[in-house]
Order: sequence, then structure tokens, then C-alpha cells
Amino acid sequence: MKKHTVIVVDDQKSVRSMVKRWIESDANWEVIGEASNPYEARDLIVEKQPEVMTLDVHMPGMDGIVFLKKLLPQYPMPVIMFSSSTTEGAGITLEALEAGAFDYVTKPTGTQESLTEAKEDLLSKLYESLNYNVNQLSNIKNNNSTLSKNSNSKTTFKRKLMLIGSSTGGTTALRKLLNDVDETFPPILIAQHMPENFTALFAQRLNSDLKVRVIEAKDKELLQNGHVYIAPGNYHLGIQKLGTEYYTRITQTDKKNGHRPSVDVLFESAAEQEIAGSSIAIILTGMGSDGATGLLKLKNKGCLTIGQNKETCVVYGMPKAAYESGAVLYQVSLDDMVEKIKEIASL
Repeated sequence: MKKHTVIVVDDQKSVRSMVKRWIESDANWEVIGEASNPYEARDLIVEKQPEVMTLDVHMPGMDGIVFLKKLLPQYPMPVIMFSSSTTEGAGITLEALEAGAFDYVTKPTGTQESLTEAKEDLLSKLYESLNYNVNQLSNIKNNNSTLSKNSNSKTTFKRKLMLIGSSTGGTTALRKLLNDVDETFPPILIAQHMPENFTALFAQRLNSDLKVRVIEAKDKELLQNGHVYIAPGNYHLGIQKLGTEYYTRITQTDKKNGHRPSVDVLFESAAEQEIAGSSIAIILTGMGSDGATGLLKLKNKGCLTIGQNKETCVVYGMPKAAYESGAVLYQVSLDDMVEKIKEIASL
């Protein structure tokens, strides 16, 4: 049986050895090279042609982000970053995702539980990477810099709420989608699979770049037009009605589909409300099936549902599961999604 191939890039030999042990504990994977810096890594990639690379974000000699920007246009491949869970680590990781990294694994803190968690996360993401649509790498620059095509067109929304779920590839997809959103849009609630520290920073970065206000959601915040509410890492985001108005609901109940925040929790929370029939729900790129069940419940309540198409997904997992369950009314490319939203907004 031919094994899938990985190279491990980290300046610490002990870390490289640990990551190699983790990877090769699965009989389907083989580490075919180790590098202590980006220059060694580049030579290994040319020589060995690995399927996947793991990369420490902090590297001597060349910043990991610079390395990605130089490498990926020439050698498109999934790169899984190792990141610390600190605010600084989160910032670098978000930059890496914007530069084309496939996904990231949070470094273990040293406890046995955190070591086991990191190992399982890495192996899971290695398998996810086999479904990576590397064609999306050529769109990274455009996704991050495209000016709104529709900046002067205003839409009258009859739909009172927008809900979005995303995972792998979602940070870039969300930036692309929200770039064309303005203050005329209804409240937008987002469940993106992301840990603590990362969500607040992600919201801040989007808020500084976009036309609308983007915040990490807190409990019982009034939902307002032209505002984007991102589920905080390690918490679920939902909606609740207090009096005549709708507000956020933040809970820390059990993980759903292995995730907290979970897209299904957000979608199912909205499906329980009277507002479900006058909402729009969107499922973007990501591995697995989180969101499919909730999206179908929303559709059955009269919600208009959109799924990202295979061609523009980094990983066509969550949208595929939703589409195959019958939950998706419109399947469109990421580039055309805002136009589709505006087209159906008055229905």
C-alpha cells in the first residue's frame, strides 16, 4: 500500500521527532523529510514532492508567512501550521491562512491531554488535506484584495437575518463574502470553527477592513442591521427572542459534531424562532457535515438556503453534506454569492 507523504518543518529537532511519531502512528502516512528552516524545506520539497507539509509559524532565517507566500505559488500544496494559542500566535496563524495555509493545529501545552488532542487534530487534518482543492491557492490574493463590485448598489431586504457556517478555508471565504456586505444587510451571525483567542482577533481584523461592524458575539446583544456577530471560540452562538426583539445567545453546552462553536447549534437555534422563515442561511467551505441537519430544518421552515459550490471550496465537505441532504436551495460560487443573496433578498 502506497503511503501518503509529509515533510515536517520545525527548528527544534525534538518537536520534529514528536510530530513524526504522531504522523507515523497512522499506517497510511509517512514522513519523507525533516527540515529545520525554510531553505532546507524548499530544497526538500523540490526533491521529494511531498503531498503535505507541516510548518512551525516561528522559523529562524525566514518568517513562516513570507515562506508561504514565496512557496505556494510555485509548489501548491496543503500546509498545516503549528500555532500557539496566544493572541500573538493567533494573529500569525490568521496571516498564514490568508497567505494560503490549509489549516492549523494548536501546539500542546505539555499535559498528556493536550498532547493527545494535538495528535488527533493533526491526523484528522492530514486526512482533510487529501481533499484540498489546491486550485484555490491561485485565488488567495484575489480573495483578500478584491474591491467590491457592488459597492454602490443598495438592496432592500425583506429577509431579516443572515446565518453563515464555515470551517476549513472559512476565514478566507468569509473575508471574500463579507467584502461586498454593507449597512443595508440584516444582522449576520457566523459560526466558524475556531478556538478561543482566534475569534476575537479574527473579528477585529475583519472589522478594520470591512464596511460593516464585526464583533465577537457576547450574550444578549441586540441583533442590528449592518452588524456581523462571530461565535466566540469554545462557545456556541444562537439567537433568542426577548420581548419583541432578537438577541444573541451564548452557551457552553456540549460540543456538537465535535465542534464548539457548532454550525448546527446556530442553525437549529434559528430554526426554533419565528424569524426562520424570513432568513437566509449559507454554508461555506469545510470538512465534515456540521450544519447540514440545521440547514435542512431552516429550509423546511421557509428559510432560503445557499451552499458554496465544489469548485470554489477549499474543502467541499460541509456544503456537500448539506446539498446531498436536500438542505441547499441554491448552490453557487463564492464570487457570485453576494449577487445571489441580493437577488433573493426581497423574496
